[in-house]
Amino acid sequence: MNTPELQRLSRLIDKSIAELLVRKRAARNAGRKTVRVVITGSDLNTLPQTLKSLRALESAGYDLGVMFSHSAGQSGLKSALLSEIQSVSGTDEFSTLTDDSLYLPALSTNSLSKIALGLRDNLATTQVFHALSSNTPVIVTLNSELLHLSDSAFAPPLQARLNDYVDSLRQYGIAIKGLEDTACQKRLITLNDIRLHHTSGALRIGRNTLITPAAQDEIRRQNITVIR
Repeated sequence: MNTPELQRLSRLIDKSIAELLVRKRAARNAGRKTVRVVITGSDLNTLPQTLKSLRALESAGYDLGVMFSHSAGQSGLKSALLSEIQSVSGTDEFSTLTDDSLYLPALSTNSLSKIALGLRDNLATTQVFHALSSNTPVIVTLNSELLHLSDSAFAPPLQARLNDYVDSLRQYGIAIKGLEDTACQKRLITLNDIRLHHTSGALRIGRNTLITPAAQDEIRRQNITVIR
């Protein structure tokens, strides 16, 4: 067999192997749901909680297509996550959104603000508005700074503005998870906590959580139901 024929045979073998792998992958993933995950921000402190949530999705049988914002890629979050989560697959930023849902763990404060304001100038905002326009569920968890606004060094007006941004995401139809758990973990509820409690429904707190007198007055004024 001459050289051109050998090269042709080699190409045919490579093509057959590639097609076989595609068929095997499709058969393996048949009926499995996929989640597109967008990692934002540069805070490495978000890594443990993000890993926990991605592993939970893996254990539940979801296929994960992970994308990283510019800041996440530059900060080391990308390499740290990929070294820990073996079964994730990369997703092209410009690929068509055909996933069952879009998930943004530990959403950065920067991306939160841009989404709330309707800006579409980074990976996270583009993916979110694309998902919303195609009725794809969008799920968000907040970073530690946003989860504990009342304990931050931000001035109260800025705390209130960021909390309004969180409410804006809800109004867009974005599901925000984990806020109730944060309230339950607080040992002391202050007036500022109640002023930042813009969500409809009850305030869930821990059984041994204390409430300041000023906070109690505000709870009565707003007619908020407290559940321990």
